[in-house]
Order: sequence, then C-alpha cells, then structure tokens
Amino acid sequence: MALPGTKLMLAEFLSWWLSQMRPLAANILGPAQAPDALIIKIDEPGPPPSGALLLRQKGQEHHLSGLQAPQRRSAPPALPVFLRLPQNLLLSRDITLPLTASRDVRTILQFEMDQLTPFSADELFWGLSSQFQDRKQNKLHLRLAIVPRANLAPTLTWLASQKLTPGWIEHKDGRIPLNISTSRPRRQAILAAACIGLGATCLALPFIRQQFALQEAASLVAARAPAAHIAEKLRAQLAATASGRAAIEAARRQGDALQILAALTKALPDDTWLADLSLKSGILTMDGQSANAAKLIALLSAVPKLRNPSFTAPVTRTNDGRADLFSIRAEVTE
Repeated sequence: MALPGTKLMLAEFLSWWLSQMRPLAANILGPAQAPDALIIKIDEPGPPPSGALLLRQKGQEHHLSGLQAPQRRSAPPALPVFLRLPQNLLLSRDITLPLTASRDVRTILQFEMDQLTPFSADELFWGLSSQFQDRKQNKLHLRLAIVPRANLAPTLTWLASQKLTPGWIEHKDGRIPLNISTSRPRRQAILAAACIGLGATCLALPFIRQQFALQEAASLVAARAPAAHIAEKLRAQLAATASGRAAIEAARRQGDALQILAALTKALPDDTWLADLSLKSGILTMDGQSANAAKLIALLSAVPKLRNPSFTAPVTRTNDGRADLFSIRAEVTE
C-alpha cells in the first residue's frame, strides 16, 4: 500500500529530474536535435554587421558565405531563419514567481518587465529559456533572456535591406521570437480567399434597398433639423459656462508641482541628482544621475502621487564610472 504523499513526491521528483536532464540532453545530442534552418551569425553588429550565413541540415552546420559577400549562396526555400548574436548582446537573469503564474507566464512578465529589467516589454526582444516548478515551495523558477531592441535595430534594418528577415534569435538555452512578419503562404492564401469572398458578398447586396434607406434617413434628418439646431445652441451655452470649471479641473488633475517636488525630495536618496525635471499634462519626466539608478523605480513606486514609473532610455554610466545616468517617466495622480 502506497504512503499518502508518495504520488506527490514522485511527481515533484519527476519534474525536477526532467528540468535537470533537459540541458544535459541538449549538450549530449548537440546540434543533431536542432531543426534545419538558415542561420545568420553576427560577429559584430552593424550597419553593416560582420558575420556569415550558415545552413543547418540534419544537425550539421555548413558555411554558405559572408554577410557582405557580393554573391551569397542561396539556401533552400521555406527554411526558418534564425539570428545568432554575440554573447555580449544577450542578457539573462533567473526569476522566481508564484506557481500559480505558470498558467499565463508571458502575460504576467509582459506587465512586470519594467520591474524585472531597466526596460519595458516593448523595448525588448525577450523569451523564456527554461523553467522549473518547485511544488514544495510553491514557486516557479524561470530564466529570462532579453535583447534590447535599440541595440539590434540597425542590424535588423540592414538585414531587411539584404532581404534577410530572421524570425527568432537562437542562443544556447533556446530561442527568442523577433515578432517580425515572416512569409506564411498558407495564411496569406486563406486571407486572400476571405477577402475575395467578402468582396463578392458586398457586390451582391441589394443597392435599391440601400438607396431607400438613405432617403428615409435624409427625411428624418430634415424633419429634426430645427430641434437639433436649438439643442446645439443650448449645448454651446453649457460649454461656455463649464469652460472655466473644466480649466480648473484640468489644472488640478495635472498635480501640485510643489507637492510633487517635496515628495521627490523625500523619496530620492542623497546620492541622486536631477539635471532636468518637467511636469506636463500629468506626466512627470526627470533626467539625472544616481549611484544606483535601478533602485529608483522601486522608490518612486512608493510615492503616493506617482504611478507607473519607468525608464524611458537605457541606463548608462558616467564618464568617470561613478554614477548611472537615467531618464525616468511617471504618471501624476490626483
């Protein structure tokens, strides 16, 4: 007779064992497990980037040509296109979430990305390379791989000019989708057929019935025009009366600059200096330098009158390397 917790312990052990064996199997089997693909190997980002085109078939990679070769050898059609970057362009970190987040991890990370990294999700190409469920601790362990879009934009633009459109970034732990439109003939055929069917349906509509409907609508508009004119005059009078009140309300919604300045002075640490501060239409922007810019988001999130603080540009170091240069945007609440 099995003990009460035997099945649960066995499931936890199996989940752990699979998470440990997955990278080991990848190392043992090597490229034989990788799909056939055209690989754009970047040695140095551009434009123009330096690198080569590789063809992977049945796990074996073959050199086709350099990226800037006058005549590149063509690859078989319909192969997926992967982009392989230098290691210094790919960033990764381990993160831990509650186990319940496993149902919709990508949506959760989409909203929490600016808390986990100095960037918002729209500023990154990102993907999850591995995950492990710790049911005993009720935790989900993930490895997040990211590439800032700004770092890759010149290279992608140059590749597009050369008619090279990668769909994924391939790295040692997995792949990151680039969200770049790729050719999908079957989907395009379906969409084309749907458009043709829709056009035929529109042409088959009874035009005479539409004309009668338009005439009836025109008659109703003409009959109600006097009442509409009176209503418009009343609306204009009400708008003029409320304009002053609306102006006061709009100014109040933008926030009290002195109160916001006092809150920032209290929240920001002594090792932080602001070079520029502006408040416009309820949006607060600030530029400056700090010994540790990454912690500023958490500090500003705790300010009652500020909401959704985030970096508007990558954090960089000063010339002397003693401080971080940052640019932050936040919404001001009432």
